[in-house]
Amino acid sequence: MTTTEKRVQPADSGTTTAKVRHWLVRPIGASTTAAVIFLVIWQLADALGDRLPGPIAVTAAAILEVQEGEFIDNFAISMQRFGIGIGLSIVIGTVLGLAIGSSRLLNDVLGDLNLVGLAIPAVIWALLCTMWFGFGNTAPIVTIVLSAVPFIAVNVAAGARSIPPSLQHMSGSFAVPFNRRLRHVMLPAVSGYLFAGIRFAVMSGWNGLLLSEWFGASDGVGHRARYWYDANRMPGFLAWIAFFILFMVLTDRLLLERISRKAFRWRDGDADAKSAEPAKNLAG
Repeated sequence: MTTTEKRVQPADSGTTTAKVRHWLVRPIGASTTAAVIFLVIWQLADALGDRLPGPIAVTAAAILEVQEGEFIDNFAISMQRFGIGIGLSIVIGTVLGLAIGSSRLLNDVLGDLNLVGLAIPAVIWALLCTMWFGFGNTAPIVTIVLSAVPFIAVNVAAGARSIPPSLQHMSGSFAVPFNRRLRHVMLPAVSGYLFAGIRFAVMSGWNGLLLSEWFGASDGVGHRARYWYDANRMPGFLAWIAFFILFMVLTDRLLLERISRKAFRWRDGDADAKSAEPAKNLAG
């Protein structure tokens, strides 16, 4: 090896190390590393004991469920229930949040009830709805609504309270119709808060759906997980839990996070503008 090669090798090694370090601190690299570490620990737990099936066994069970058609049928049923439930939750939660945030009287009447809804876990709503409505589609949908509405309402109410009182008084002084105030003042003001509330509502509603199908449904993701649990087949049970978790993560990262970022782009733009002002002043 020549002297030139000896000098180049450390530089190349340092460049590679720097690239790897730079990739690891980025969001994709950090998430990938965390996932790999989790899978390795999970597989080691399977190798050291017999209580928890490893990712290989769970993946095989998941592939079998897909090949037998159970995944598509049950997931489609759950998604239909979830879509109806979360749609109703957005409408009801938005109206309730605007009422609580815009009226002191309605805040006194409904504010504490909404906090009670936040405090009740999804498993309680799932049990109650199963006892009230029995098996079918009604119990899962109502469970989603009861679990998700409080999260949307509390965020929308915070957005409604952030509207400047002077703007509301000016709208009242000029007799601006309510529908115009709603469209041009209230909804734009609460849009960012609404999408933030929807992110929490989706997580809580999806949990409520799974539990409701677990306790009182003859189909769906929760029912299929309960089927394998009752059969004492842990790989099949964990396969459906993995489907459930993967759907939540992908929905949040690929859809809800991007929508929320766009909804708050006005805030980020204002922050960038304010941070640029001192630089302009110094430059001047």
